[in-house]
Amino acid sequence: MKNRKKPIGIIIAISIVLLLTIVTLLGWAYYNSKLDLIQYNDGSKEIDTSTSYAVENDELDIADLPDAPEDVDASGGIEILEGDIYHDDDVINILLLGTDERTDEFNENARADAIMVMSLNTKEHTIKLISIERGIGVPVPGRNDDWITHTFRYGGAALTMQTVRDCFKLDVERYVRVNFNVVSKAIGKIGGVDIELTQAEADHLNSTKKNYYESGSDIQTVHAGTNHLNGDTAMAYARIRKIDSDWKRIERQRAVIQAAINQVKNSDIFTLNALADAILPMVQTNLTKAEITRLMLEVPAFLSEGSKMEQMTIPTYETCWNSVGVDGRKMIGVDFEANAQILKEFFYGVSDNNSVQ
Repeated sequence: MKNRKKPIGIIIAISIVLLLTIVTLLGWAYYNSKLDLIQYNDGSKEIDTSTSYAVENDELDIADLPDAPEDVDASGGIEILEGDIYHDDDVINILLLGTDERTDEFNENARADAIMVMSLNTKEHTIKLISIERGIGVPVPGRNDDWITHTFRYGGAALTMQTVRDCFKLDVERYVRVNFNVVSKAIGKIGGVDIELTQAEADHLNSTKKNYYESGSDIQTVHAGTNHLNGDTAMAYARIRKIDSDWKRIERQRAVIQAAINQVKNSDIFTLNALADAILPMVQTNLTKAEITRLMLEVPAFLSEGSKMEQMTIPTYETCWNSVGVDGRKMIGVDFEANAQILKEFFYGVSDNNSVQ
């Protein structure tokens, strides 16, 4: 009897191994099929030095900074200091770009309407997020100094990353670009987000509801306090700047990202699958599949209960001023050295001069 049971036991063991192998392969095939939806691109683009598009067709409505010097002359050109870039093997900085297409297709002449850097500490499993004010003046190769938002239009994600590295001495080699048109769809797929609205924000959304309706957007009627916003309303909220400033606008963008993360924590597998199918085709990145997989394995720790992003805006209010560029356009002047040190402390907790290239 024992001799008969032994082969049967082996057969059962082999069957289990084969079953687990098949399940693993199917799981990997499923996961890989999702990764294949992403558009992989190194972000490079030949720098456009031939057009005055930005000067003639764009306006950011940059508000004056109270108590800051008025109209500092930057016609001599913006200078940035030389310096080392600090690196930590446990920290991955990813440039997040929200481009301003109104369709599902990427447009290489788009501008980066939102510029952020997300810093992931894979040892401590903390997330930090900064917004970079899109109206700051930066040097652009082969052109006059310009707003940082236009670096994407002139030279793609690669130029925007290079500008962030040069100006803020920040170690960022990876980017993720999202077509803004996908954000409302993504929020819809996760069932909306909870956002706290001020009375002024609620009044603004309600007063502009008709304009959004005519554009085909589904904007809710809202009130002061906590509202559960659908995708279109959340995007309309994230775009508000007329009632205060572009500085508050980027705070609203971060609030939507945080609310979406909170909502995703409670989503089931079917919701996450629908979310992936909706947004991944409108994501562009130079992250490799291996890098994405590594980060995906860290997601449970990053999304652990009680986790919350630390956030801030760059430049800080005390380190910038009103400025006018060589072409007469208003821009935000920046003390790049001071902000580089602020970022070093914020992302790495380092305030000494022991930087490495």
